[in-house]
Amino acid sequence: MNNARDKKATTLRQEEIVDRTLELVREGGLGGLTTKKIAERGGFTEGALFRHYSTKQALLLGLMDRLEDMLLVPIQAVAGDVTLSAPERLERMVRHHTKIVREHESLPIMLLAEASASGDKTLVDRMRAIFHAYLSLLEGVAREGQTSGEVVGDIQPDCLAILLLGAPAALAIRHRLLPDARAEDRFEDLLIPFLMKKIDTTRGSQK
Repeated sequence: MNNARDKKATTLRQEEIVDRTLELVREGGLGGLTTKKIAERGGFTEGALFRHYSTKQALLLGLMDRLEDMLLVPIQAVAGDVTLSAPERLERMVRHHTKIVREHESLPIMLLAEASASGDKTLVDRMRAIFHAYLSLLEGVAREGQTSGEVVGDIQPDCLAILLLGAPAALAIRHRLLPDARAEDRFEDLLIPFLMKKIDTTRGSQK
């Protein structure tokens, strides 16, 4: 990924537009999002907005770039931190995904749904690239842990990756449809440790 290149190509006004868009998405989802609302929130005209993002597709791609920065870039850093064991890295990756879900009103799953519903190949391909990279990082760390004996070896690493991505994704669906802060606290306090105990051999997961 070429995050440095993407950031150089992004103007301060574009960053501001994405910031205001994220605020509106957190408050009301993507369904009611309009360029008029974004312009009003930012204190500029719709014409000014269209000079920076000429189409809805362009704006959604800007949101996906921001999602990559928020979700994927920190997870890449965790995956590459060799001072941590493989299970520690996997847990931190899942916890970071959970944090993004809770702080940004299930943004990853909303953008995925929006891209899928639109049928726009450019949007779908962009989301596919983000989630493929995420799954590859989870799978790579899981495989590394299996090689070192820190992660259970009786399940394929790609299956473990799907499980670890899927748990926060399921939380995101609940967060949008059945919001319950206490249940989400339990997810972080109880379910994540439960999952990690099952795959981390150093925690006696085989017993």
